[in-house]
Amino acid sequence: MNDKAHHIRERFPDKSHIIDLLILEDAEFLALCEDYDACVDALHYWAKSKASEAETRVNEYRTLIEELEEEITQVLAAV
Repeated sequence: MNDKAHHIRERFPDKSHIIDLLILEDAEFLALCEDYDACVDALHYWAKSKASEAETRVNEYRTLIEELEEEITQVLAAV
């Protein structure tokens, strides 16, 4: 199991087994999951931040997360 994809497993717990298989077999899917995890971590960081640009960053990361979820959902649906 790849720890770099823990957020996507949390998001789609019923697909954990398929996610694990795809991560091993599909480098592009692994990259999507790693990007998703990085965005979720960044969202959590900026959501706690007091910096002036925090709200803007939160909105940007939410949008990125939605886009990545859509891509990942498409891959999972095709399996």
